[in-house]
Amino acid sequence: MAIDGSVSHDGEGIYGGQAVAAGVAAAMAGAPTIAVVASALAVVPDDSWTARSLRRAVAVAHRGERAVRSAVVIGGYPWTDLAPEAVALAFGAYAAADGDFVQAVLTAVNMGRDADTTAAVAGALAGATQGASAIPADWAAAIGPARGSCLPSMAGHHVLEVAELLTPGEGGRWGAGRDTWPPPGPRAFSPAADDEAEVPS
Repeated sequence: MAIDGSVSHDGEGIYGGQAVAAGVAAAMAGAPTIAVVASALAVVPDDSWTARSLRRAVAVAHRGERAVRSAVVIGGYPWTDLAPEAVALAFGAYAAADGDFVQAVLTAVNMGRDADTTAAVAGALAGATQGASAIPADWAAAIGPARGSCLPSMAGHHVLEVAELLTPGEGGRWGAGRDTWPPPGPRAFSPAADDEAEVPS
């Protein structure tokens, strides 16, 4: 019997994923920062490490990145890839920036630790809050087509093409009405153009 996959996260790792998914969903629905955080907390057990860390982070977010980091990071603990820590730092950065995309990402990066994860999550929350137009043009221009290292079929395609394939198109079909995978070809990214694009209902 061949095994082609396994569960890589359990418990707190799953809670972290739930919190991020709920937060992004609330942000995409137009919720203010405090409601985004409340949505994340609503889907994880109150007594979980994730919830405790998240509450500590947002309680001090108004004092800035150092306060958030001090409230969440366990001193002397060498591993940085802990879901409760990363999720709390990301939400703390998002709250400290009051949903501003650039400030949320920079705050998350400046806190260190698992900075690529925390910045990605803070950016996802703030991006869901503000939309693609919040991404600075020079940041967007630095994102090139995927190399296809992990998923060879994605080589040469821009991340936004893949994102479009993950949204329902006409008639509720996935892939914005496309019938092919992968999409027909790479395209350039323009935040302004993408914000003006018609969103399928």
